[in-house]
Amino acid sequence: MTGVSTYGQGLYQTARIKEQQSLFSLLNSQLTTGKKTQKFTGLENDVLTSKRARSDLNTLDTYINNIRYAHIRINQTLQAVHTFRAQAQKFLDELDGLSQESVHQEGDAVFYDDPATTTVEHEQLGQTSGEPDGVLENLQRQAGKIYDFLIDLVNTQEEDRYLFAGAETATKPLNDRGTLDSALNKLFSDWKAGTITTDDFIADLTDRESSTGNPDAITDTIIGYSSTLSAGNAGKVFVRVADDTEIEYTSLGNDPAFRDIILAAAYMKNANLGPITDVYEPPNEPPLPPDVEGAPGDNTDEQKENFYAVYNAVRTATANAVQRLQDLVFDLETTRVRTSTLNDNYKNDRTMLVNTISDVEDADTTEVAVKLNTLQTQLEASFRVTARMQELSLVFFIN
Repeated sequence: MTGVSTYGQGLYQTARIKEQQSLFSLLNSQLTTGKKTQKFTGLENDVLTSKRARSDLNTLDTYINNIRYAHIRINQTLQAVHTFRAQAQKFLDELDGLSQESVHQEGDAVFYDDPATTTVEHEQLGQTSGEPDGVLENLQRQAGKIYDFLIDLVNTQEEDRYLFAGAETATKPLNDRGTLDSALNKLFSDWKAGTITTDDFIADLTDRESSTGNPDAITDTIIGYSSTLSAGNAGKVFVRVADDTEIEYTSLGNDPAFRDIILAAAYMKNANLGPITDVYEPPNEPPLPPDVEGAPGDNTDEQKENFYAVYNAVRTATANAVQRLQDLVFDLETTRVRTSTLNDNYKNDRTMLVNTISDVEDADTTEVAVKLNTLQTQLEASFRVTARMQELSLVFFIN
């Protein structure tokens, strides 16, 4: 005897429809989102692989972004250094172009024969004018222009960050408060008056630190550098490229490459640079005192010798600074290449991690679409069977 239970069949069919509807909902979600599941638990055995890959991906994205921002700053720093070096080279060429045979003053030479001797010395003691000739005047004018421009370059910013301030990125590296010009005025005055020697003058320009025993040295503070740069406390700039690795790309505005050229330009543009030799404006003439004193010396030859001794020291410091600028470019380029290589490696690693995540998490939408169509057909069939069963009754079987 065969037992017939429409109630039992109905329960089975209802459970089957619910199962199909649940699967339909999952497949529909996969087709819409492209993901196998919306929860990590839905990945089952692949959940650990997904979490690790995503963690590594987040770490790589952090380092890639670090390098990207560092490259922006390195590139702007390089651009400023290249521009600075181009201007410095032009300035150096101008310094090299000044003839050291001339006093570079307008007017006529002033000679003197000592009447107390029988020898005719015919010794040149000065010029009748202290006005610079066109060559020296142009050099001083160019020095004034480059001075302001170089200060602007040292104060280059990337958004609100000063690129040459070290770690103190909010502090302006260099402010021209007039202290450098005042210090140079005093040195020129003392030198021409004989208070300091030519060697003293050169030392004052090149010693940099008064703590070395030279109280008249042109310090970074006198030039106008910030207190942190002047004290050597500005700190270094790094980019973190790994959990245990940082790469430095510090460029300080008071590096000798910048500082010495700025000081040289300030020296050349100073109003007290000339005259090179004493000035005797007619009718004044030796042995009376000159109207304007030139460089130290008893005659024009000695004055030229002393003037060009200081001039050549400044010129040498400028040449060394220009070379140092090239070294800075090399250091920055090396850092950029190193970080670029790491960045390329990280991007390759990132692609692999993205593929891993995709393999674990992404659904094959083509396959899902096929399954969805098949399931829809099955659901429609289940609904028809359920509807048919609801029409059955015990009377149907009895009859």
